[in-house]
Amino acid sequence: MPGIELKSIIPPQPSTERNFTTRLSYNESKNAIGYPCGKSAFIRFLNEDEDAVVQFVGHATANVNVVRFSPIPGSEYVASGDDLGKVIVWSFLRDENTGEFETKIKAEFEVLSGPISDISWDFEGRRLCVVGEGRDKFGAFISWDTGNSLGEISGHSQKINACHLKQSRPMRAFTVGDDGSVVFYQGPPFKFTSSDRTHHDSGKFVRDVQFSPGVGEYAVSVGYDRRIVCFDGKTGEFIKYVEDRDEPVQGGLFALSWLDGSRFVTASADYSLRLWSVADSKCLQKWTLPQALEHQQVGVVAAKDEHIISLSLNGTLNFFQVGKEGMVKSLQGHNKGITAMAVKPLVSGSFDGRIMTWDSESTKMHNDHTNLILDIDNSKKPDYATVAWDDTLKISGTAKHQFKEQPRVAQVASGEGVIAVVTTGETLLIINSFTGEVIQEVKLSEPATAVGLGKQFVAVALENSRYVEVFKASDLSINYKLPTALRAAGSYLSFSPSEKYLAVGEVMGKITLFDLETKEIKTSRWAFHTSRINAISWQPSEKEDLVATGSLDTHIFIYSVEKPMKVMKRLNAHKDDITAVRWENSESLVSAGSDACIKTWAVKFE
Repeated sequence: MPGIELKSIIPPQPSTERNFTTRLSYNESKNAIGYPCGKSAFIRFLNEDEDAVVQFVGHATANVNVVRFSPIPGSEYVASGDDLGKVIVWSFLRDENTGEFETKIKAEFEVLSGPISDISWDFEGRRLCVVGEGRDKFGAFISWDTGNSLGEISGHSQKINACHLKQSRPMRAFTVGDDGSVVFYQGPPFKFTSSDRTHHDSGKFVRDVQFSPGVGEYAVSVGYDRRIVCFDGKTGEFIKYVEDRDEPVQGGLFALSWLDGSRFVTASADYSLRLWSVADSKCLQKWTLPQALEHQQVGVVAAKDEHIISLSLNGTLNFFQVGKEGMVKSLQGHNKGITAMAVKPLVSGSFDGRIMTWDSESTKMHNDHTNLILDIDNSKKPDYATVAWDDTLKISGTAKHQFKEQPRVAQVASGEGVIAVVTTGETLLIINSFTGEVIQEVKLSEPATAVGLGKQFVAVALENSRYVEVFKASDLSINYKLPTALRAAGSYLSFSPSEKYLAVGEVMGKITLFDLETKEIKTSRWAFHTSRINAISWQPSEKEDLVATGSLDTHIFIYSVEKPMKVMKRLNAHKDDITAVRWENSESLVSAGSDACIKTWAVKFE
């Protein structure tokens, strides 16, 4: 069947926020990790031979804060909670025909009136404890299939940060919060039993709590006060502090995870992970990352075979193994919306100024800029050129050109080592990408909303008059305006490979195709998108027939020059707007979006 089928996903890294914990969840039977990023929940399979990713997009417009696997072995059920207080229980299953994962919502409930910070399943996979922030309450115990209340959460005066249900009978629960209290419940139905406000510093945030696995003999809480407090898992009574007096923890503790009934690992702001023995009250092993803010450890989860996965503030997932010094491996990527991309080799840039080089041998993260990346030139591997809103053009992180005014729009001429930039000062610049030398410069008659660059020509979409002005790239004094004005402001321009045609995308979703030989409109029927066109890419072919487009409406369309009303569709290709589309070859597309994902698509023709 003809169509656009998903081949692979490069997923984003978990969302992080300074001074806040990011919850990680691990499924041993699937060897998969679950985490939130933006408005999506992600499941990432970790087997070497299975590069698979599940993206759940059911939370609509709300940011996802927590993702938790059902504890039932082999279960494909997941619970996720968002900023608006909604909890969704959903399942994931791979389609045998396409190989793509399908997600289905099983139940959803408005549990709180504010952000959800944590969810815990009971060991039977039937009950949920949900906590966070709200006007009338800070959490609830519910049955996930009906939403019925299974008790009441009380004893807190501020936001609850974490919760955990004991994974055995008799059923117990702990919650911890910003008010420095640790609250113990018995159930079901779950009722307040006791509150401990003395063993964590008063007014210091308690960030995480967990029962030990199995019979739940212990429960441990950690917090901003750097204390590790151990409680009796059955009675909720304080037992002792777990501490290393010779080498005390130097930063607030963000998270903990148990390896077995006697050992757990903590993640802290002093860039370290520590493995603890609860029985001996001592640190068994310590791993320390470079001392920089980006390496603060804000999340951790224990995996099978004595492995530990931690999360750095910059979104990097770090893998360690008990008994081994140093890091086993790390996974890096974007966790903010991608704004620019180049293929062969794949290089991407995001809203926060991060550059990722996805070389087949190694993936590397580069914090080259401090603001949004406009475009990337990768034509001189391994070097790459980038233009960003921090007013610089950089070559592999080294500044080569400082703009006098902020660059507004930019576009690279594929394979030519040249980039066109229009600044807020209404100046059009043609710059050598890899020296920073200004080749041509001209003052425009009015501001431009988009620029397109080919080997022979450069074109700009003018903001006020809505005309498209075309210049000769080698001499910007030679120019003309296309005789027909656009229907709305231009948002993306793309020359065909021979530069016979110019495709002009508009903010209202329509695309006008101009024939530059006759200067007339070839077609204005490419109007299937419903909002701003963010990307246009011509299929690499002598025929110059097929054009792939990506839009704010999250869809990918492939239009035909010969048959303007014929269109191939991939609806909802990304969770958020599509920001880049590139042909990798004549049968493969690569797209990127504000959901921080990079997706590769197989295009199957009739």
